[in-house]
Amino acid sequence: MSLPRLGTEKAQLALIPILSEPEQHRIVAKVDELMQLCDRLEQKQSGSQETHRQLVSCLLTTLTEATDAQVFQAAWSRIAANFDCLFTTQNSIEQLKQTILQLAVMGKLVPQNPNDEPASELLNKIATEKARLIVEGKIKKQNLSPKINEQEKPFTLPKSWEWIRLGNVAPEFQNGISSRGDSKGEEITVIRLADIKEYRVSLSNTRELVINEKSISNYKLDKDDNLIIRVNGSSDIVGRFIAIEEPINAIYCDHFIRMRFPMNSFTSSFIKLLGSSKLVRDNIQKLFITTAGQKTINQGHVNSLIIPLPPLAEQHRIVAKVDELITLCEQLKTKLATAQTLQQQLAETLVQQAVA
Repeated sequence: MSLPRLGTEKAQLALIPILSEPEQHRIVAKVDELMQLCDRLEQKQSGSQETHRQLVSCLLTTLTEATDAQVFQAAWSRIAANFDCLFTTQNSIEQLKQTILQLAVMGKLVPQNPNDEPASELLNKIATEKARLIVEGKIKKQNLSPKINEQEKPFTLPKSWEWIRLGNVAPEFQNGISSRGDSKGEEITVIRLADIKEYRVSLSNTRELVINEKSISNYKLDKDDNLIIRVNGSSDIVGRFIAIEEPINAIYCDHFIRMRFPMNSFTSSFIKLLGSSKLVRDNIQKLFITTAGQKTINQGHVNSLIIPLPPLAEQHRIVAKVDELITLCEQLKTKLATAQTLQQQLAETLVQQAVA
């Protein structure tokens, strides 16, 4: 490969301005002065951004730590009165989105409906169904999960909710397929990590392999399944839940664990929401096993997670409200990016005019 170079002859022919020595000194002095001003401005801006980030974080925390409706309303009033000043950066909007998720899993985002079947009744039905399936030999009897003590409960839930270990609701797990293709079978899409875009399955550039009939049956994805990212080098990616919200003709590779709730305890969209919340992310990151730079989780880790269980009807309302609010946040980010681009273009135009 040839690289561009400036030959000696061309360098000798290059035109350069010659200034008097006093003017050279004045130019160097002025450049040094302006560079120092730029450095001080950068330091001041960096400090200002950190102060802004801490302020936003502090005010949003008052929402999630509010002990009653009156305190919550007072906290929100402070934020609402200064909303245009607080949410002016990409980072601050991301903090707002995370707060929305946290309020959702705390039962503070939508009102409770007294007509909803409480989670305690749902758990009773699941226990009855599990016992029946064990007697019929369709599932194996599992060891009882340790009881959740008060110290393990990070916050108080609404009366119709329950704290559970995920394993209490009898999820079915299946690690993904490791085959790179069979000599006989059916051609089918195999979902890879590369097919996950913004924690959703993208079918725009998939890989198809010939897979035998038995494996397709074992690893087939159904609507309302969840894929859990089992292994990756990034701690932010491992343990994420990917909801299969629409029918899909595909299986999945061994970078994933499939999680399925046969007893209708969780909607796939709500469990995905839970998996993205600070509550679950903080806990699941404590369980990572790191080998050769790769972080992994297993089915036992997922089963041990302590999570809130709302009534099924409320899960649907929560997901709808979160989708609505996150969409508004994304619109705000787009407007912010547009304003920043316009500001940059204006500055460049003014500079060009100044030096013309």
